[in-house]
Amino acid sequence: MTGTTCIRILLCLMYLVFSPVSPGCNLAAQENETDGWIEDIDLLGRALEEKHPDLYLRMDQSSFRQELAAVAARAGEQSLFGLAVGLQQAVAGLGDAHTAVNYHFLINKENILPLECFWFEEGITVMETTRPCSRILGKKLVSVNGFPVEQVIDSLSTLLASQNPSLIKAETVRMIPWAQLLQHFGFAGEEGVTMGFGDTDGQVERVHFRLPVSEDHSVGVEPDSVPEGWKERKAYFRDRYYPGEKLYYIQYNHCWSREVEEKHGSGAGALFMPSFREFEKRVFRHLRREEIDRLVIDLRFNGGGEGSQGSAFIEKLSRSKINGKGKICLIQGRNTASTAMIHLDELRRKTDAVTVGEPTGGRPNHFGEVRRFVLPETGLVVNYPTRYHRLVAGDPPTILPDVEVPLYYRDYMSGIDAFLQAARKPGTYSSRVRPRMIRYWAGM
Repeated sequence: MTGTTCIRILLCLMYLVFSPVSPGCNLAAQENETDGWIEDIDLLGRALEEKHPDLYLRMDQSSFRQELAAVAARAGEQSLFGLAVGLQQAVAGLGDAHTAVNYHFLINKENILPLECFWFEEGITVMETTRPCSRILGKKLVSVNGFPVEQVIDSLSTLLASQNPSLIKAETVRMIPWAQLLQHFGFAGEEGVTMGFGDTDGQVERVHFRLPVSEDHSVGVEPDSVPEGWKERKAYFRDRYYPGEKLYYIQYNHCWSREVEEKHGSGAGALFMPSFREFEKRVFRHLRREEIDRLVIDLRFNGGGEGSQGSAFIEKLSRSKINGKGKICLIQGRNTASTAMIHLDELRRKTDAVTVGEPTGGRPNHFGEVRRFVLPETGLVVNYPTRYHRLVAGDPPTILPDVEVPLYYRDYMSGIDAFLQAARKPGTYSSRVRPRMIRYWAGM
């Protein structure tokens, strides 16, 4: 009996045993829809086994099949959104961030709470909300419908492929406002959700967000000045020279450009994108002409893209006069992932750079070159990778910086970019400087 036959039989048996039949409903229609969903679950497993370069690198085959069978057993009692979330939890167990079931398109925009947070050392802090709720700006989220926020994070993190703390910090705060997810895990009702927000004195204020969410003007925290690295997070790449410090700052937020779009996308789209070729010319002109004591390359907000332009840039930089003089510093962070991880590794190998910031959200050894297929009965889109990038020995969940820097809300509000401050003088910033040979994290 083949493995494919086994999984089909297991899916069907678990459905027959556990699936409830509701009296008074259209049984034929329900059964047809559920049968279609079960067929898609079966197809998901088979397609990933055929297309993925190494599907069972971090999870054994029998465990994955059991996860899919458990989702199939609940198919008759689930909404399509619940089915998609269940499948994402199953594939998340594979430990590959680029293998994913896209449940996001099923999220109703009217059920997204007006809440933007960032996870500082002080806690999950409200950075933006609506005008009527402005009193919670700068406060910490402590509870959701009476459940401790730690319990909420624990549930949301089951949707993430990697369980390293940086990735959890980066991704779960984006998921908290999705009321449908909160409802799925039992943290919110159909009509709304009540959240508790604590201040520095430990006083908790509860705010009820009604569903659907009504439109209102948003307001955000107002720091004394926006820290340098946070100013243009949506810019593909930018630079700034500080003549007084002889410091040259380069921020690379997205591995894409006009040239890459022309190659892989559309000519029309390329018209609205910045040219990396022109940016690169400006950078090396500065490196030739200006007196530079410190070159800072900031990858903290770079989640990836296409790697050719970045790799070519790094190769040129490795041959430039600034390399080898102890003047290069890299900034990494929780959002550094995918292709940006490759560039981080290239910079560490080909230059004498010191790294500052926090552990990366992405794994150094990771799958990439993503493609997609569609499950025909549900319409769910499934991402899968086609190539494995092995950057380091073993399989560490993250890359540690040479100098680990904590992020405090109080620093942000004072206009202090803690990562850039550390990059200015990495050797004197912190006692938590790690020897270069142990900076790849071998375990949690």
